[in-house]
Amino acid sequence: MLYAAFTGDLERTAAALGVRPMDVLRVAQEEEWDEKLKPILDLKKSSKPGDVNRAINRALNFVQSHKLRMVIERIIRRLTGMTPEELEEYLFTTSTGKGGEKISKLSTRAVADLASALEKCHAMTYAALNDSMPERAKRNEGDGGVDAGDMHAKIAEAMRKAAASKSPHAQVFDARLSAAQAEIVQPTPEPQDVPPVHPYDQD
Repeated sequence: MLYAAFTGDLERTAAALGVRPMDVLRVAQEEEWDEKLKPILDLKKSSKPGDVNRAINRALNFVQSHKLRMVIERIIRRLTGMTPEELEEYLFTTSTGKGGEKISKLSTRAVADLASALEKCHAMTYAALNDSMPERAKRNEGDGGVDAGDMHAKIAEAMRKAAASKSPHAQVFDARLSAAQAEIVQPTPEPQDVPPVHPYDQD
């Protein structure tokens, strides 16, 4: 995502990640990031102010919204896979009455919260793709231009493909990022302490 946000700038991407530029270059070449992110990197040629920033921002928002949607989908699958007994236990709360009797009461709060989360997730993806109801109505009028929603959808798809790699080198790179981030959050050592060894200096 950072490589895309910085439109292929190795130095800025490496600085943001806390790793060496050569590490970013190596994984970018082996994972073919430039090819996968071509719709994004091509935006550097745009002459309109803010085009790149807006497109990248919407692409990042779409990716995050899609990840949230995947989490919600897992919850929905879990609910739909419940037995009638499990679902009843999930939806009914039990309390004790004044006479000591047990009272069961239906509660749909959890389902309502899930629906609300899903609605917000949909709204975020619509916003990221210029696909809200007013924007749909405006596009139906037809202005002969390029559909901005299509452009952002292509960008988001390119970012999804770039992030989907599970190759050994990609996993090693992820491990290096974790090590770099862990080093960044460590407190500054006292003068008498031995400074930590950078993971790239251990070879």
